[in-house]
Amino acid sequence: QAWLENIKPCLVLNKIDRLILELKLTPLEAYYHLIQILEQVNAITGTLFMSSVLEETARSGGDDALKRENDDVDHVYDWSAGLEEKDDSLIYFSPDQGNVIFASAIDGWGFSIGHFASLFATKLGIKPDLLRKTLWGDYYFHAKSKRIFKGAQAKAKKPLFVQFVLENVWAVYEAVIQSRNKEKIEKIRC
Repeated sequence: QAWLENIKPCLVLNKIDRLILELKLTPLEAYYHLIQILEQVNAITGTLFMSSVLEETARSGGDDALKRENDDVDHVYDWSAGLEEKDDSLIYFSPDQGNVIFASAIDGWGFSIGHFASLFATKLGIKPDLLRKTLWGDYYFHAKSKRIFKGAQAKAKKPLFVQFVLENVWAVYEAVIQSRNKEKIEKIRC
């Protein structure tokens, strides 16, 4: 519906709690699962975009899109017509663009990575905008130099999203729901 009305959509990845409680994924496993979901959603979004552009090109008459080999012969449609001119960079969902929310409706919480970026920026001494752009993706934090580097997977490091977001969410569920640790619950409240 949002696509048809040209409204910029926001993707809510709900039921994050089920990754913890039912599927019992580790934060790193959950991260890769979330990446796969985003890739699937973005593939569908790309298909919608492509069909929309092609439909618009065909509707506009697009003589340049139709190549006539002969007036008597069927027309051959150039499927790439119009796609090069359209910018599709902002149609995809990516947490670093602020158009993805992670949530658990049943437990009443949700966040974007911008929330965690502002939370950790002062603690780490990093600009919030830089942290927001690097919290999602193949980046890791080098504690000694207090710098963010690309290449977490190649260096077998935890991605920032796992280290600063998912591990904290998992810790809250461990303390509050699984072990009911009153001491940790009090620490979380502060």
